Amino acid sequence: MAIEQMNISLSPQMARFIRGKVKNGEYTNMSEVVRDAVRRMQEGEAKNNTRTGLTDFEFSLTKDERESIRRGVRQGIKDIEEGRYEEYHADGLRKVAKDLVAVSAKKPAGRSTAK
Repeated sequence: MAIEQMNISLSPQMARFIRGKVKNGEYTNMSEVVRDAVRRMQEGEAKNNTRTGLTDFEFSLTKDERESIRRGVRQGIKDIEEGRYEEYHADGLRKVAKDLVAVSAKKPAGRSTAK
């Protein structure tokens, strides 16, 4: 792993804190203390993103794409609330999946069946 050197400025209290960690034997040098602190910040952000439901996928979507998904979800909830859905049990879902695979296997590659 390549190491990049950085020159950072810290308050005297922060510098004492870091030196204390090394002096107490918790870390072998000051760089280790800073790397551990940054690693913990990264982990905290990752947990926070997960907790709030944000993912790399969501960050990659445009505002319009996110809104389109929200509209679809709201419509799906409304359909369920108004009884517009079909219940499937495990065997029924297996049959639906099998039928879809069979239909898609019959379609020529690269051609649409829409007319």
